[in-house]
Amino acid sequence: MMQLDKPQNKSLGTQRPYLILALILLIATALFPFGWLATVWPGFSVVTNFIFGTEIAHIIGHFAVFGLMGSGVLLLFPSLRQRFWLYLGLMFLLGVIQEFLQIASFKHIIPAFDEVLDLTMDMLGAATVFYFLGCKS
Repeated sequence: MMQLDKPQNKSLGTQRPYLILALILLIATALFPFGWLATVWPGFSVVTNFIFGTEIAHIIGHFAVFGLMGSGVLLLFPSLRQRFWLYLGLMFLLGVIQEFLQIASFKHIIPAFDEVLDLTMDMLGAATVFYFLGCKS
């Protein structure tokens, strides 16, 4: 007979360091200023133009990246599923860091509407993931 008071998945504890490492790599990748890389490595600009070539692709990219990051955060730290504002604050901080790194590395502009739109899409992606993963637990 199954015991309901004990966790059934004992391997999650041994996998957790690898999952945290994967989340760190995902966050580092999401925060990396690929636009800067395209300016110093012209061959990479083909990739960035393919992925972020249109405004709608850029918007979808921000939504998807923060959806993936939010999923990883909620899956690795399930206690955040009951703390929406803490989760959203963390995701907002990551979004601000991403925009700052872009501005500091290659944009060299005063933040404007584009950055607000990017942060809005970041938060929508994170909030959507919270709705599906956080509210269900």
